Amino acid sequence: MEAISTGSFNTPTFVRGQGCWLYDAEGRAHFDGTAGSGAITLGHQYPPVIEAAHRQLDRLVHTGCKFGSDARAQLVERLAALAPFERAAVLPAVIGTEAVESALKVARAATGRRSVVAFRHGYHGKSAGSLPLTWREEFRRYSTVDAASVLVAELPQAGTPDAASACEQALEGFRALLERAAAAGASPAAVIVEPIQVTEGVLFAGEGFLDAMIEISHEHGTLVVLDEIYTGMGRCGRRFYCEGLKHAPDLLIVGKSLGNGFPISAVLGEASIINALPAGIQTSTYTGNAVASAAAVAVIEEVERLELWKLAQGLGEALGRTLAGLAERFAFIAEYRVQGGLLAFDCQDASGLSPAIAKRFVERARDAGLLLFGGGWAGATVKIVPPVLLADAERAFLEDTLRAVATQVASDEVSPR
Repeated sequence: MEAISTGSFNTPTFVRGQGCWLYDAEGRAHFDGTAGSGAITLGHQYPPVIEAAHRQLDRLVHTGCKFGSDARAQLVERLAALAPFERAAVLPAVIGTEAVESALKVARAATGRRSVVAFRHGYHGKSAGSLPLTWREEFRRYSTVDAASVLVAELPQAGTPDAASACEQALEGFRALLERAAAAGASPAAVIVEPIQVTEGVLFAGEGFLDAMIEISHEHGTLVVLDEIYTGMGRCGRRFYCEGLKHAPDLLIVGKSLGNGFPISAVLGEASIINALPAGIQTSTYTGNAVASAAAVAVIEEVERLELWKLAQGLGEALGRTLAGLAERFAFIAEYRVQGGLLAFDCQDASGLSPAIAKRFVERARDAGLLLFGGGWAGATVKIVPPVLLADAERAFLEDTLRAVATQVASDEVSPR
């Protein structure tokens, strides 16, 4: 049996995937509204990616971390061309949390400092080097955590009635945090932030906060690491979220959609910063794996060819209208949030946010053939992160199922408005 620590869900065992669908052993189709934990942005078994992986599989699978391959070289070249840096360097990694740890190593090497600023409700992975940055105490409990090395700042939420004042207050708190650290002779090496906190409910602070935060950080000689593992490669309605900012981050982390199912990630940055980390300090056996690199090159080509960020934006606008209609109709939907192909809504009852209703929504959706994740910072959020490339009939299935499930949940809990 698999260890319970992986959090395995009571779901069917899937044997095949195609586009937005996963098929179980009985042949039943399930709409994947999670996009493989956010990684399958192009859809399951996307032909150009699978074909590229097959071609590479027939030639060369793996060289180890210290021998190069043409596939790895092509990936580095393509990522460097996409990166918002004048002279970009690429630090390959395998999974997101490894890329986070690598970025922190780079920042510490470049600045000679140790501490890092993270944000409330942030999520950056579950390995020991990333866990101190992750908000949830229950994730950190069983790992070694140097709590003194992590400073926690508040991240305001854009789009709320008090967003402007919350942004101003958060920036004042952030500036004060850095000033206190500087006065103590312990200015941070880096600030790490997700432009959209997807894991804890698709929460976003907005461009104004991020630009001001970058300016304040640079005033203190602190590097800014933008964790775009979830948002990058078109998922958020842009190639990268940072394309909408006035100020570029110092380091940019990509993953998830980059491999469209193949495990690969990377840290991007100016060569002068990335190469502050000495040779041989950051390697792992499967770094730059040839098959995963070939798949990622095909992903980049398809993202550019399709202008996938525009399709994600259009999908979000359409699904956002559906969520707006549900929020008007059903009292149990407290708030909904949309950024490109990332959507979420919170559930509530008479006493406030309701994890029970969110859990029931996810369960009823699963029974109806729609796979969704619940969760969020209060456990009361339902997240909708489908593959971006949906046919009209597939999008209609998703929208119709959301409406039907909302009606069922409303009949369980409350009356429609």
